[in-house]
Amino acid sequence: MQFFKSLFEPGVVALIGASEKKGKVGNVIFNNLLKADVKVVPVNINTNHFGLFTKVYERVTDYEGSVDLAIIAIPARFVPSALKDCGEKGIKAVIIISAGFEEAGNNELSDEIRKICAGYNIEVLGPNCLGIINAKNKLNASFFEGMVPYEKIAFVSQSGALGVAVLDEIINSGNGLSKFLSVGNMLNTYFYEIVQFLEEDEDTDIICLYVEGLKKGKEFIRVMKHVKKPVIILKAGNTKSGSKAINSHTGSLAGSSRVYKGVFRQLRVFSADNISEMFSLAHLLMVNKKSEGNNVCIVTNAGGGGVLATDACETNGLNIPAIPLIVRKELDKFLPDSWSRNNPVDVLGDADSTRYSNVFKALNNKNFYNILLCILTPQGMTEPLKTAEALVNFAKKNKDKRVFACFMGERSVKEARECLHKNNILNFKEPYDFARLISKMVN
Repeated sequence: MQFFKSLFEPGVVALIGASEKKGKVGNVIFNNLLKADVKVVPVNINTNHFGLFTKVYERVTDYEGSVDLAIIAIPARFVPSALKDCGEKGIKAVIIISAGFEEAGNNELSDEIRKICAGYNIEVLGPNCLGIINAKNKLNASFFEGMVPYEKIAFVSQSGALGVAVLDEIINSGNGLSKFLSVGNMLNTYFYEIVQFLEEDEDTDIICLYVEGLKKGKEFIRVMKHVKKPVIILKAGNTKSGSKAINSHTGSLAGSSRVYKGVFRQLRVFSADNISEMFSLAHLLMVNKKSEGNNVCIVTNAGGGGVLATDACETNGLNIPAIPLIVRKELDKFLPDSWSRNNPVDVLGDADSTRYSNVFKALNNKNFYNILLCILTPQGMTEPLKTAEALVNFAKKNKDKRVFACFMGERSVKEARECLHKNNILNFKEPYDFARLISKMVN
């Protein structure tokens, strides 16, 4: 695992292709590295200095000290020469940002750098990749501008551009990551090795993979059989057109969608259908251990929301149990005469936070359900924030229950959603999202 230590905890980083020109990839990476607690060795054959003070080396071999990690961000045709210099320098860990290899049909160039790596025992992330980020020590060795907050979720992406979009969204949402890796063409570093590393990484609890095509599939299956941390995979290229797009994008073979789904089921990994679902499931698993039951109790102030939730739950294999008589009698004491008297528990549109709170008290420590979904739409008498606080209080008292919210709307429920987020209660924009995600967790 020395390679990954060099990737994520280097002391000295050589950037081959460093640039002081704005708009250049080498400039973005250089500025990112300067913000980290590493010594940066800029390498560029065309200049001797950046400004007045920063020494620039024509070749990495000109630098007298040792180097833990080299990053190559130069045109593809110059990569073999730079890689040989890394080998001569004794550098064993290299990130190749440069594109223009097998994804562009240039298999000969790919074979050439593969042979160089074999000759010098160099491990490579890439080529054609974005780089890496370690949120724990604030190392950004990529051309993404920014730093994600720290959270124990790792994200590995086979698409660099998609990785940029996801990183940007994560920062905007206030969520975080432990580590980010863009694997690119996977010259000699593969998904199974990365998963193996993340399984042992103390800073990571959940592993998320965006996969277009697996190389070394047998090794991946072997490793996955022993992985104990939750792994969530978003597999792209499930159609013929998608498979063709992948081959031209990363040079990978997508493989049969049916085969992948079968393998994922056998390995008991979580399969996501989109990016949003992947990270929602990751956060769900962070705060909720896998539920043993699929009985859902729904509390709602919107009849339509309750109907949608019921349909969505049953469509996705979740059960909506009847309300036991003893609980119905308790609810009859304070709910209006026209309440539903069934599950979903419709508290009616004029429900304030007190009515919600009384329902939660009636549901305390009851065994007919495992999962509670609270639906709220912002109507005239609704108190979103106070209701959210009541739900948080209920969740704290009922540790054996999985508690979720569906506070529908935007402006009127923003503060309430923030309260739920701070207290690790996942909020869904609509009931179908809840049912689809929870079914993946319990099934």
